[in-house]
Amino acid sequence: MPDVAYAIIGGGVIGRAIALAIEQRGLAGDVVVIERCPQDRTENQSSRNSGVIHAGIYYRKAERPLKARLCVEGNELLYEFCREHRVPHAKTGKLVVATDAREEGYLHGIANIARENDVPGVRMIGADEVRSMEPNIRATAALYAPSSGVVDAAAYLAALRRASSAHNLFATEVVGIADRGDEFEIQPHCAGKTEAFTVRWVISAAGDRGDDIARLLDPTSEVRLVPARGEAAKFYSGKRADLALGGRNIYPVPSGYYPDGTRAEVSYDEFQRLLGEGSITETVGVHLTPTLDDEGCIAKTTTIGPAIRAGIEIDDLASGLYPPEYFHKGVSEFFPSVRVTDIELHQAGIQSRMQGQLDWHLAKDKRHPRFIHALGIDSPGMTGSLAIGRYVVGELLATPA
Repeated sequence: MPDVAYAIIGGGVIGRAIALAIEQRGLAGDVVVIERCPQDRTENQSSRNSGVIHAGIYYRKAERPLKARLCVEGNELLYEFCREHRVPHAKTGKLVVATDAREEGYLHGIANIARENDVPGVRMIGADEVRSMEPNIRATAALYAPSSGVVDAAAYLAALRRASSAHNLFATEVVGIADRGDEFEIQPHCAGKTEAFTVRWVISAAGDRGDDIARLLDPTSEVRLVPARGEAAKFYSGKRADLALGGRNIYPVPSGYYPDGTRAEVSYDEFQRLLGEGSITETVGVHLTPTLDDEGCIAKTTTIGPAIRAGIEIDDLASGLYPPEYFHKGVSEFFPSVRVTDIELHQAGIQSRMQGQLDWHLAKDKRHPRFIHALGIDSPGMTGSLAIGRYVVGELLATPA
């Protein structure tokens, strides 16, 4: 018999949410979460998250069905979990702002996606209403999504860990996986020792190292992840009256970039066509995100980001960071009162997407059906995490291997 029933590789919010979902579903057997970071220093993708609670307004069902479904489901589940477990959070709402007629076309396109995804309460507003909500924001129109918010990402991760009774192997790296027929043999390495145990099911939520884990099991695995670094800056909104904001997430319309880094200045319909054929990479843009103080209230510090940088190593958090001028350029069109001298660099984090795929990769391995991949969990992964956990358990673990 296997030593344990379920081994989850990766102790970020996705791995923790899956562990919790296994218990909530009442599946029999022990759960082990293997996390390479020490317990007191979880420097992973989750801990460097911006903390935005996304509404689910960007993801077309045709191209990104998992994001379209699980972001909206996860949004509601996340608020419920935060209330129950006293995780600092705030439902702030989000403004996606347009500054000219071309960008207003993007707002209508996003509004259609929001309706298709059943995102609650989304509506178009004019320049006067934007000004009444955020006097220091310049916009010709905006899309308002009231279900957006912010959460203390580190506190959420810690609460997920406390909510589950899974066994934890911290500071432990998986160095070997072998399929033994009815079970897997896992080889975890910790403190200079490698000791194997057997397990019935393996779920890889290993973040940026998910493709390395896949190749431990199958050297011919086609799973490929492409890392990108997200960089953020910040400013103190209490410094001057013209920097004051109303505590909302404020976004520009999405942008597309060609491989050479050139921005695609096109209509929304053309943007969707280029995105669908893979000619451009989409970003929701450098945006303004409120932060929370120690008591869970909106603080005076606002972050700007993320600025995405591709073509970097998965451990590179510091080389060639964008300067404050880059962040200023990204927001000054709709937030004209901010100055370069107001801005300082904040933090950076790495996230990975599946190569050639817009959606998350939640699937059984093609050759080893009791090995499940939960990979390529880029934004809005934290928002969707609890729904992702339920999906993995209800639609992958619950079906015959």
